[in-house]
Amino acid sequence: MTIAEIAKLAGVSKTTVSRVLNNKPDVLVDTREKIMELISLYDFQPNAFAKAISHQRSNTIGLVIPYDANYIFSNPYYSEIIRGVSLEAKNNGYHLMLTYSEGDDYISVVKQKRVDGLIIISPGSDHRIVIQQLKKLKIPFVATSRMPKVMDINHVCIDDFNGACLATEHLISLGHRRIGFINGPSILASSEDRLAGYKNTLEKYNIPYDGNIVGNGDTSIESGHRVMQRFLKNEELTAVFAASDLMALGAISAITESNRSVPEDISIVGFDDIPLSGFLSPPLTTIRQLAYEKGCIATKMLMEMIRGKSTEIMIMMPVEIIIRKSTKKI
Repeated sequence: MTIAEIAKLAGVSKTTVSRVLNNKPDVLVDTREKIMELISLYDFQPNAFAKAISHQRSNTIGLVIPYDANYIFSNPYYSEIIRGVSLEAKNNGYHLMLTYSEGDDYISVVKQKRVDGLIIISPGSDHRIVIQQLKKLKIPFVATSRMPKVMDINHVCIDDFNGACLATEHLISLGHRRIGFINGPSILASSEDRLAGYKNTLEKYNIPYDGNIVGNGDTSIESGHRVMQRFLKNEELTAVFAASDLMALGAISAITESNRSVPEDISIVGFDDIPLSGFLSPPLTTIRQLAYEKGCIATKMLMEMIRGKSTEIMIMMPVEIIIRKSTKKI
């Protein structure tokens, strides 16, 4: 059943049916009642896109994800952000459209007016040109982290610098001085801030920085395993801080394969506090960030922007260290 068919049965124009659907005035009471009876009789559900056109809105927000769907939905951190975005969008009567950050697919989505705004997960330095395009198009958008060397975009971030300080300082308090760092992708501002926090804390305690026990992964288990295998060539290493819990899990696997154990031989601290972290063997000491809440807050910010209201350009969320059994005093 379409608007045209409802209009034909009611003996009115499509415009009149549309006015009734959108609760507009200037429709005779008898005509309105007749149209509503037909809508009820045929269980008519107006096409969301067609209805939105009359409001000059799509009632859809785009969620730009940085990797392919298989990776995103197998990573609990990203899944939690998406869960928060999805629920908050639903609470505001909005649909959610997933699109990838590779290429300019989401620029096309914006130009076609298929979305009213965008949430961009973890934009990196390689997004700079696209961000400039979005600004020119005047489309509301919110990022779920700070962008490297870009401060004038709306974003929700965590205190990555302090998180790295907490992790490194915890290991130092246990007597560790040879502390490796498995960082995330170098194109991310979060990686810049965590590296700065790690370096700053080493300097605070007069511990020399050694680039040989610093490496970058892509936040996955596999990359944590790969970097840890390189670190294990350094016999003096006693602790590692990994910038994601999944990379910490990969590091633990590499340590176990080398006939060493956590925390007896090497202490490990992760980052994120994904639900799995407390159930690992040993349970993982980690930096807790609230990914689900971040998704909710980013969506609330975007909704305010879509409605033309002013918002804070940045919201920084706190982090805390959760001490479990993957770290040990030496």
